[in-house]
Amino acid sequence: MHQSVRDYWITFNDPLEGRVDFMYLDVKGYVSTGIGNKIDESAQDNSAPTAEERATSLVAANRLRWLVNDVDTEATSEDVATDWDTVKSHLELAPLGLHGKFKPFTRLHVDDQEIDRHVFAKLDEMESVLTSRDGFGGFASWPANAQLATLSMCWAMGSKFRFPKFQSHVQDRNWAGAADECHFTPDVSTIRIRNMLDRAHFLLARDVEDRGLPIEPIALGVSDVFGVQGALLALAFKPLSQDGVDGPLTQGKVSEFQSASGLVENGAFDDPDTVSALAAQLSGRGFTVLGA
Repeated sequence: MHQSVRDYWITFNDPLEGRVDFMYLDVKGYVSTGIGNKIDESAQDNSAPTAEERATSLVAANRLRWLVNDVDTEATSEDVATDWDTVKSHLELAPLGLHGKFKPFTRLHVDDQEIDRHVFAKLDEMESVLTSRDGFGGFASWPANAQLATLSMCWAMGSKFRFPKFQSHVQDRNWAGAADECHFTPDVSTIRIRNMLDRAHFLLARDVEDRGLPIEPIALGVSDVFGVQGALLALAFKPLSQDGVDGPLTQGKVSEFQSASGLVENGAFDDPDTVSALAAQLSGRGFTVLGA
């Protein structure tokens, strides 16, 4: 993958998944941790694992360095199994999508350095599996935005997902077609936002190639509220959800950016001076800016 994708990966995923240092269930009932790192090999959504699936899941969970809460001593494999089993037993909470509901059930945590290590180890593994598949052999030459969006789909569904129409489009470098076929379900909560983001990045990949721009940098758009939200997140104005809604939180973060940039604080995402300042700062950090 392009270095820009790797550099942007946590910034891209953190608002979607959050940084969680304990085990929890995602909305499909899979034990996860870190920044959306699934450590659960159960075959079915929202279901108890077989003995074999549990054993494989615990192997995955033990690839992380778990620490015992309060004392920070290294956890044993038995400690890990206890936390995993306890969290998995609360499948009734999974649809709520609330990480914090699971914290009282856990005795272990991982530190930030371990979260980052595991995120990038998983990212590299996903890329290796993906590029070994038919149709993805040209991945290294794709625009960074197309790489980002495809890896985002892998992060949510695994690197072996089967979307025949999508796979045909990316093989042909038809990024607009890929944008139309990248959607997955359930289209709720942060999955809905991930779908929106993946679509937007495939369309940005199309624009990059159509305009003959360099493919290595991540391109970001700033022509609408959705793009401006992404620009603010890239510039570390958080917390913020990239949902395309010009609500109080977005207006507040725009005002925060305007204040930090010496601009009039009006909270307007389409203020020309604000858009110009966003574009200049993004360009200074190595992004390609479209729609400024």
